Amino acid sequence: MEELSNLFPMIIIFSYSLVLNSMAPLLSSFRELFHISVGLSSLLPFFSLTGTVISNIFVGIYLNKLGLKKALMTGYLLTILGSLIVTLSGSLPLSLAGIFLFGLSTGFGFTASTTLLVQSKNPKFGLFHGAYGLGGIIAPLLINFVQRKWQDFRIVYLIYSVLFISLLTYTLLKKIEELSAEQKRESFSLSEIRQAFKIDSFRIFLLLLLLYSSAEIGVITWAGTISNSGVISTYNAYMIFWALFTLSRFAVERLEKTFRYLLRTNTLLLVVSTVLLFTTKNPIYFIVSGFLFGPLFPYIQKHALRNIPSDVVSLFNGATYAFTSLGGNIASTLIGVLIGKSFIFALLVPVIIIFSITLLSFKTKAVK
Repeated sequence: MEELSNLFPMIIIFSYSLVLNSMAPLLSSFRELFHISVGLSSLLPFFSLTGTVISNIFVGIYLNKLGLKKALMTGYLLTILGSLIVTLSGSLPLSLAGIFLFGLSTGFGFTASTTLLVQSKNPKFGLFHGAYGLGGIIAPLLINFVQRKWQDFRIVYLIYSVLFISLLTYTLLKKIEELSAEQKRESFSLSEIRQAFKIDSFRIFLLLLLLYSSAEIGVITWAGTISNSGVISTYNAYMIFWALFTLSRFAVERLEKTFRYLLRTNTLLLVVSTVLLFTTKNPIYFIVSGFLFGPLFPYIQKHALRNIPSDVVSLFNGATYAFTSLGGNIASTLIGVLIGKSFIFALLVPVIIIFSITLLSFKTKAVK
């Protein structure tokens, strides 16, 4: 029973990961389908991440009123509707609407599945985060299979709709323990966030996670567009990237013991790999960055939760989802717009963000 209580949240986060991590490798397919420029295709991740920001704020405030079961089912329904719209639509505006619904669903799915995991007697956070990484590995494989078999990438979204219909049916029939009184008090308000920002540790660690997410999402979103697919196919590059990303997340404790300055070491190496990716267009440098990006979020988050005041921990966790999504949205949109105009300026965006993480780490002795 204990294993099953961990399995259900893992299946949920894996399913959402499939949908979210299909966007980057499919950007070129969307461009070909709608005959749009690289700059205009930046609207696709923009609409997805905008939905994510809105939903995380909404769910953070109202999860206690919705309840876990309603939150999960709302997320499923939004994903099903969004998937069907993208599958059946023949226009960019309709596809953007469907993709926005994907993003809108994630706040419900991520927050509710995390809460379900916490309710387990022995929650396995490593396996939970690993399930998200596994979705990143499987998504490009599934897309490649669909492309070869049906020559229409939109079929993959039809498959996702069937997957989430199955989740909806199972959740509808499953008895789910609702929020405890303590968990209900964990929802946050925007006024409380403003007060928490007066705390140095809260502000610094949240900014570190925001910058990290901005760089990670920006690089992942556009690596397929930048890379020379003649070296290795886009789908294989993303698959190996996520495999290394997941491996390094599982190994974060060992890496932290091996490298005293893990954050600063990885960010400096990421600056080098990002510059090489943009200048040579060799996807090998993107693949290598997967191992460098992987451990940073759990590494920063672990030290954040140890160092910020306990009364703002739940607030920090809720704000993290909303603010990291916002940072990723701004960075990926900016990179997309600049790629079509100036490759150098597009490169400067992730490089400046990553280097800022290194500089900000000197503001705190807790994470190096």
